[in-house]
Amino acid sequence: MGSEVDYKIVQGHYLLGGGQEANKYEFKIYRGHPDFERITVDSVCWTFYQAEDILTPIPAIIRVKGVFSERNIVRVKLAKEQQRGYPILPIVKVIDDFDFELLEYMFAVHNRFQSDLSRLGYDGAAKDLDPRNLKRARIQHEIHRLSHDGKGTRTIAEIMGISRNTVKKYLQLTTKEFLSETNDPLQEYQRDIIEHLYADHRVSIRHIYNELQEKYDNNIKVGYRQFARYVKNLREKHKIERN
Repeated sequence: MGSEVDYKIVQGHYLLGGGQEANKYEFKIYRGHPDFERITVDSVCWTFYQAEDILTPIPAIIRVKGVFSERNIVRVKLAKEQQRGYPILPIVKVIDDFDFELLEYMFAVHNRFQSDLSRLGYDGAAKDLDPRNLKRARIQHEIHRLSHDGKGTRTIAEIMGISRNTVKKYLQLTTKEFLSETNDPLQEYQRDIIEHLYADHRVSIRHIYNELQEKYDNNIKVGYRQFARYVKNLREKHKIERN
């Protein structure tokens, strides 16, 4: 058997302090690796960090989006290593019982750090992740893990204390559909909002809403009530008190 079929190609997104990275990268896992047969969509794995064609020795965590073992796909992917002159990074280990609570804590710490970035005018502030989306990600991951372990819909529902319809919904959602559902419609306006809050701690939410609608030609596609809840949560998260 040729070496090109002695690997699986894995696609995944990095889980960073500010949330899940948008870019998708490819990794490989060799036949004989302890996790070769276990790795699946929604597995969380240790690997190394990369950015475009820059490879680093920095340990990093990914969430798996796809696993490919077909001979032709693997052969083509491995051939690209020769063409571009650098290797596909390896999967180090599938993480059993991944601690989403620790990840949630990291997001919370990063959110506090982000307020400092905004206050100091830093232009490279990373994206935030709504804690509610993290909770949904944790639920989805656990449902898929239990399903992969052979548990049926009824059993999963009983273990997790949710309805069978909810279990079915999460099992039917593709990763792309799940991520599109968890996208924050106000994420791109967050920095503007925080700047308004820091500039005037007593500024009204209505004033911020009107200012941003004017600045972005009425392209904010959420109603005022949802916007107000979002600003209130930002104020609490960044400890910006009205005084």
